[in-house]
Amino acid sequence: MTRGDASPIALDSGARVEFHAVQSEALGRAVDFSIYFPASYATTERNYPVIYFLHGLNNDHSSWTVTRHGNLPQLLDELMGNGTIPETIVVHPDGDRSFYTNYKSGGMGYEDWVVHELPAHIEKTYRASTSRNGRAIAGTSMGGYGALKIAMRFPQRYRAVAAHSAIVMPLRNPFDVPEQVKMSRRYQYFSQMFQQIYGDPFDQEYYDQNNPLVLSETNDLDGLAIYFDYGTADRYDSQIRIGLGLKKLATQLEARGYSPVFHAYPNEPHGWALVVDHIAESFGFIAEKMSP
Repeated sequence: MTRGDASPIALDSGARVEFHAVQSEALGRAVDFSIYFPASYATTERNYPVIYFLHGLNNDHSSWTVTRHGNLPQLLDELMGNGTIPETIVVHPDGDRSFYTNYKSGGMGYEDWVVHELPAHIEKTYRASTSRNGRAIAGTSMGGYGALKIAMRFPQRYRAVAAHSAIVMPLRNPFDVPEQVKMSRRYQYFSQMFQQIYGDPFDQEYYDQNNPLVLSETNDLDGLAIYFDYGTADRYDSQIRIGLGLKKLATQLEARGYSPVFHAYPNEPHGWALVVDHIAESFGFIAEKMSP
């Protein structure tokens, strides 16, 4: 669900959410984003740490503000107001159905937009930290995958990453599944998107370059703080087994001497509902690692 309204949101505390667009060379058009400013932003001159939060499938840059999805600006404002997390700028870019990945065929550079173009605009336009210690990335569902893989591909850019309900599949080739799974609408939906993103015919090497399970075994992740979770009642788990994928990710990171925070929450669902219930944990984890 999306908001469908670009008017600013003013919160009682003085915090504010604004909706903007910026021209992207990587995508060849103006791309939308929303930005949350904490209450003190309007009355101080200091810089703020920034969290980039990536939405899931069939959402956009405004979905996090919708009441049905928990009205996260209000929830964040309460967490910042009571001191659970420090005041932070939060940016939500539009990622369409891209899995925040540059399309193999070219012309759709969603990773470049999120990693390079948008932060450059934010850091030039607003009082946002320009250092690794003041920059983190997070997301849910498709955005959870995007956050993990971007942080692991560019660990020098981010101090921390947090992912809820991340679409991390346990198999190296996501098309290597039983025939009965291939018959499901959900599998067919994903396979169509994956061929559009990772090549048709499917390019295994390119997929590996964007797979958190591969990146966790190959890339130097020193200094990157990692949090991820999922609910055992996740609707995607029975068919694409994200629980197994995330457990495998935790095991691989631990085997290399890293210390990810991983939670499997019993009987909890997928997506925004999980974010609402555990954003204090994920953003709290991120915030304690960051500095302006």
